[in-house]
Amino acid sequence: MKVVYYAFIVAGWVIGKVPIRITRWFAGFGGLAYFYMFPRKRRQVLKNMRRALGPEASDRQVRDTAKRACRYYADYWVDLFWLPTLSREYVLQRFDTINQEPMERAVADGKGVLIVLPHYGSWEAGAVYLASLGRFAAVAEILRPRELFDLFCRLRKGVGIDIFPYDKKAETRDRMVDALESGTILALLCDRDLKGGGVEVEFFGERTTLPPGPATLALRSGSPIVCVSVRNLDDGTWLGHATDPVYLDGSGDRETVIQNAMQEVARRLEELIREDPAQWHMFMPAWPSDRE
Repeated sequence: MKVVYYAFIVAGWVIGKVPIRITRWFAGFGGLAYFYMFPRKRRQVLKNMRRALGPEASDRQVRDTAKRACRYYADYWVDLFWLPTLSREYVLQRFDTINQEPMERAVADGKGVLIVLPHYGSWEAGAVYLASLGRFAAVAEILRPRELFDLFCRLRKGVGIDIFPYDKKAETRDRMVDALESGTILALLCDRDLKGGGVEVEFFGERTTLPPGPATLALRSGSPIVCVSVRNLDDGTWLGHATDPVYLDGSGDRETVIQNAMQEVARRLEELIREDPAQWHMFMPAWPSDRE
């Protein structure tokens, strides 16, 4: 696994030295090669793009969207290394927004905000924008080797993200709640249930599970949930879209409140993803029917 770490070190050095247009061209070529070289992954991407596009889409539309998805995934990795080399002003000048006012009012309330995102577009660019609004942190899975995780933490620190390493320890969840109650904007990726045992929801017309973290943290902290996406645009800019905040009422049955909240999160993530399904980096099984 150390080979992967050193490969990322080299990739970061190259992206810092080569003009970004050239880097993106080579990355796009690599994304297309990925689509053709790994048939098992290709089949999964095709399945997931079919879900996002709906049954009315032609097979050609699904295939073209899947190929674009691989290209946009390559763009995401470029941005991961490139954005920390840029000034905040450079990114914000190229970052446009849709429906940001309700989210900004929620941030200004000082009660913390839970930002829920799909694996989509360039959420690192969105982090630059969110960090410009106030204290910003994100939950991230611990990677192996540890040096690789530490590298990603340094890169994300470069765009204004403090990292909460994902684990199931109560003290970690307590720290997240404390951060929200102090006014922190906390981001969680929430379109797939990596660990299993999540809340059952309907997502793109099929039953699956999503992690309950956003709902449980919202109940404990009193913070609203805001679903967000960030799209890469072909002119080299980014477009962030925030849905209206969701405030949870903790007076009812806790399990019912959490299930209903996560179903609403699933619905809103669907709407955001369908704006451009090719930007959805869903390259793995996320429904029980894909694991059978």
